[in-house]
Amino acid sequence: MTADRRPALEASDLWFSYSARRPVLRGVSLTAAAGEITIVLGVSGSGKTTLLKLCKGLLGPQRGAVRVLGEPVVAGRRRRLDPGVAYIPQHLGLVRNSGVLDNVLTGALGRVAELPSLLRRLPEDELRRAQALLERLGIGGKAAEKVYALSGGERQRVAIARALMQRPRLLLADEFVSQLDVLTSRDILTIVRGIAAEGVAVVVTTHEMELADRYADTVIVLRDGEKVLDRRAQAETITDIALALRG
Repeated sequence: MTADRRPALEASDLWFSYSARRPVLRGVSLTAAAGEITIVLGVSGSGKTTLLKLCKGLLGPQRGAVRVLGEPVVAGRRRRLDPGVAYIPQHLGLVRNSGVLDNVLTGALGRVAELPSLLRRLPEDELRRAQALLERLGIGGKAAEKVYALSGGERQRVAIARALMQRPRLLLADEFVSQLDVLTSRDILTIVRGIAAEGVAVVVTTHEMELADRYADTVIVLRDGEKVLDRRAQAETITDIALALRG
């Protein structure tokens, strides 16, 4: 059987505005391939978060279209639980007063009924998978702790474990290392690189050029809602990124 070589994510000519005064995105297109990391760079207000929300289906574009895993994305609540697409928001979206394992188990909601999962009556294989993911990410001993008691890097790992619990084919992560120190950021992105190597398409937004230079397969730069750079990463990429960000 011939392999499906369509991109995991295809966003075409996306326009979006929160008000009538000024579009947040103006004709932005991007593709993301399985097994690769696409990093979207831009300063605050450039449209990065809005772009990811459109790709996840949390917002609908005024113009343009999004296809994920070959299917058109239609905005709505169903997209929030789509097991094929994991979304890590900028502030992670964890329940701070809940336990680490409980947060990770919410990643299974696309496969099981909500009520049984909240009552912790999930199938044993789901519980084992959640614990195994925590072990893989180096926080297996934190399963019973509350999220608020964790360090920033540990919370990032919980968010990643929850995302992987979905068994996604596309992972969207919004500025999720922006508040971490350089060494922890690199550690987290190394984990993400391993996730991509397993065949997951990964799209990460950031404002940190060095992370894009080190981890990206493709680099996209947004400025004032427009795409001003879209290229494969290579040795001179960081210079091109700096020029594109400055305009």
